Amino acid sequence: MTAFAAIVLVVSGLATGQVAPSGPVVPPADAPAPVASPQAAPVPAVARRVEGKVTFATATTGYLDAGALEGVAVGQVIRLTRAGQPAGTCTVRETADHSSGCTGQGMRGGDRFVLDTTVPGAPVVAKMTPVPTEEELADRNAIVTGTPVALVESKAQPRDVVLGQLPSIRGDLGYAVWVASPGGPGDSQRLQLDIQVNGLDAFAGFKVYADARLMQWTQRDTTYLPGSATQLLVYDLELAQRDPKKSWSAAFGRVQPWFVPGSTVFDGAQGGLRFGRNEVGVFGGLVPDPYTTSPTTDRYTGGMYGNFEAPLGSTLLSGSARLAVVQNPAIQRHYEGELLLSYWAGGILSASGNLRMGFGDVHSPSFIDAARLSVSVRPIPIVWISAGFSYWGLSMANDEPIAAYPGPSRRADGSAGVDATPWLRIAALGGWVDDLTSGLSHSYVGPEITFTKVLSGLSFGYLKDFGWVDGQSAWSQIAWAPMEGTRLTARASWFQTTETLQGITSPTASNDLGLTVNGTVGLTSWLSLRASILVRAGIDNFEASVPFGTATNVFLVGTY
Repeated sequence: MTAFAAIVLVVSGLATGQVAPSGPVVPPADAPAPVASPQAAPVPAVARRVEGKVTFATATTGYLDAGALEGVAVGQVIRLTRAGQPAGTCTVRETADHSSGCTGQGMRGGDRFVLDTTVPGAPVVAKMTPVPTEEELADRNAIVTGTPVALVESKAQPRDVVLGQLPSIRGDLGYAVWVASPGGPGDSQRLQLDIQVNGLDAFAGFKVYADARLMQWTQRDTTYLPGSATQLLVYDLELAQRDPKKSWSAAFGRVQPWFVPGSTVFDGAQGGLRFGRNEVGVFGGLVPDPYTTSPTTDRYTGGMYGNFEAPLGSTLLSGSARLAVVQNPAIQRHYEGELLLSYWAGGILSASGNLRMGFGDVHSPSFIDAARLSVSVRPIPIVWISAGFSYWGLSMANDEPIAAYPGPSRRADGSAGVDATPWLRIAALGGWVDDLTSGLSHSYVGPEITFTKVLSGLSFGYLKDFGWVDGQSAWSQIAWAPMEGTRLTARASWFQTTETLQGITSPTASNDLGLTVNGTVGLTSWLSLRASILVRAGIDNFEASVPFGTATNVFLVGTY
């Protein structure tokens, strides 16, 4: 027998309180062969609630201020809101540490999202010592067998290991400028302060959540931006207890409801009971004005909700539902039912969809207010395919200077790509939208190529547009993350548009160039500088009347 086998048998005897004999140790004939200790289990995953926004957007891609370290994953479907209302979805195509690119239609800078994610813990890596020689094993065996060891009773007790999440307070202070052709309508400038509080401890397990914006307009066109020059928008201000270990949840104040699909923000309360991974409850309150977020008395919502999670082997099925009554001046009293389902099958398939039915004084055709379906598939690791379809059927009057609700429409989009090499990704994009009110349609299709190893990614793309506005566009984009907390992105675009209306085509095409530069630079561990500039100008002639527009902002961002 080998010296290593002898040591294994000796240590086994010590663990059972039997002192090993001093002579040679012979194992029984049926003794099992020694096996290596299993690798330590990974640290349990950390649950996180991620709240973020679209920092800027193009026709097909939005850039989010959350990434892989916040739990955002490729193929994940992000539900966007604008002024507290649903604003469509996008599918995550690529992620960096603290940012990600998301493919979809109709996105705008400032659109917000809320995700419930988990961040996997780092596994404990076992480090093996060098294999000892036969002489070392013999010496160790002699020491072990010749040393008496007293039996000691173990008093260790098992305990749960919980990794907590520190409260997060974020403030963005900066200045934003919008200019369209010198002296043109709609020019505006404002000083802006954004404050977000995510789970600051209050009392009895309740935490504070807040999301607010204070704006001071220094220049504006009151035709498009009426009201006071100083505006406070409050999107969230609540005390909430949502600890998954407790058998109940509650929130009150200006509530951003959890597990209530399709519900808007409301001034009221939400409460639920938990049964393992499932939750049922009630909610209700007054709905603030969608444009100013000021409290109202002629808008309200209330009802019941439910949420479930069903692990199915290596897959997960989850869903939530809402039954509610909604009252506002646009649709009077409305009774709504909405169901949201999501399915994940590892890294191969993810699908989600929702259906909203509405009944009341105002209703949509077949009582289908809204529907959405999105699917992402990776049949093999280097190939990905995603597609989505959405429908909005409810026609709602809108008296606000900026539309707060979408109009009846149908839209579809899709993309497919292949990671041809470790440094090259090739993709094709396409989409179509029907405006059901005007009867106008628009579609687009084109390729995109990304060199993933050039800095943090270099992309080239082209789109051909068809429909009521014909045209084409091309772009090039490069990203760079030179250090922790710093990310820079630049995008150059060309647009050519031939306007068509009722079959009449403009005799000349309009050519524009666009440049977008966006960057976040980490100054300290808690402070960063964020700036972006978007410029678009016509290039058909260079007279003083050349169309020109820019949107520029500079912000200091502090996070605790």
